[in-house]
Amino acid sequence: MKNVAIILMCLIVSPSVFAQAFEKDRNYITVGYGLDPYGHANKYNLGVNHKSGSIGPFIMTYERGITDILGIGRIGVGGAIAQTFYTSKSYYSNNLYEYKSNRSRTTFAFRAAYHFDFGVDKMDVYAGVGGALHIYSDTDKTNDPTNVYYNTKKVTIGGGPSVFGGIRYFFSNNFGVYAEAGYDISALNGGVVFKF
Repeated sequence: MKNVAIILMCLIVSPSVFAQAFEKDRNYITVGYGLDPYGHANKYNLGVNHKSGSIGPFIMTYERGITDILGIGRIGVGGAIAQTFYTSKSYYSNNLYEYKSNRSRTTFAFRAAYHFDFGVDKMDVYAGVGGALHIYSDTDKTNDPTNVYYNTKKVTIGGGPSVFGGIRYFFSNNFGVYAEAGYDISALNGGVVFKF
C-alpha cells in the first residue's frame, strides 16, 4: 500500500513524466453523467399533483487531435452519444384521472473543439461547437374516470447546434477527469477521460 502511495505521489508531483495534455494523432474517450435542465422532460405540464423527473444523460464522447499548434492551441474533432430518461405523472379530478408519460432521448452528435495550450502538461482547457440529432421515444398512458384506457407510442426526431467548453485534468499520461458546460447534450456534465 505504501508503494502505491509513493508511485501516485511521484505521478502527481513530477510533471516531467507527462506529455502534453492534448496532442495531434491521439484519441480521447470520455464517459460521464450530466444534468439536463433544458425542459425536455415533459411535453405537458398540466393537472394537479404533477411530478416529473429524469435520469441522465449518460454521455460518451470520442475525440481525435487533428492539428499541431495553430495559434495558441490544437483542434480536435469527434462525436458523442448520450441517453436520457424522463418520467412525468399528473392527476386530475380528485386523483381519478391519471396521465403518465415516459420519454427517452437518444442523442448522436458531431463536435469540434479548440484546445488551448497554456503550457500546463496535465491540464486541457477547450471550447467547441457542434450539432446534434435527438431521437425521442414517447409512451403516454391515460386512465380517466370512465375507466377508458389509452396507451400511445411514438418516435420523433429533432436536433440543433451546440456550444460547449470544458477542462480535463490528467493524473497520468492516459487517465484523467473532466468537467464540461454549455448548451449541448446537457448543461453540465463530468466524468473520466481516457487517452490513447
